[in-house]
Amino acid sequence: MSPIISHPTAHHTEFLYPCTNTVHIKRTELDAARFVQNLHIRSHLKGYSYLITAIVLGKNNPHLLSSLTQLLYPAVASVYNTTPTAVERNIRTAIDLAAQHDPEHLQSVFYYRTRKPYISEVLSLALETIRLNAYEAM
Repeated sequence: MSPIISHPTAHHTEFLYPCTNTVHIKRTELDAARFVQNLHIRSHLKGYSYLITAIVLGKNNPHLLSSLTQLLYPAVASVYNTTPTAVERNIRTAIDLAAQHDPEHLQSVFYYRTRKPYISEVLSLALETIRLNAYEAM
């Protein structure tokens, strides 16, 4: 009898969430998922889950954002038991498909002109949006 795991990151709670406040943990993950959904990234893509995990990791461990390829992608890869290259490729594919599907919407989310945003731009905007929403909720 194994427990039902609702999210692939359930086994990595201490790594993903250094704080123990359950409300804070769920709020961060919910905010990240809302941001990714707002980009119109399809939820069946691996990049969707990888991007949400990357946002949560980046919020809870800001030092990971200093080097995406050396720190963040390997951290996400360890959660999903895959390679950092696969993480980067799947996130990039998810962003590219969203840009192809509805370029005008993606353009409206970013406040500057961009054809296809870089992963670092998506992460940066996601974290800033989550941070600002937290301030507004106070």
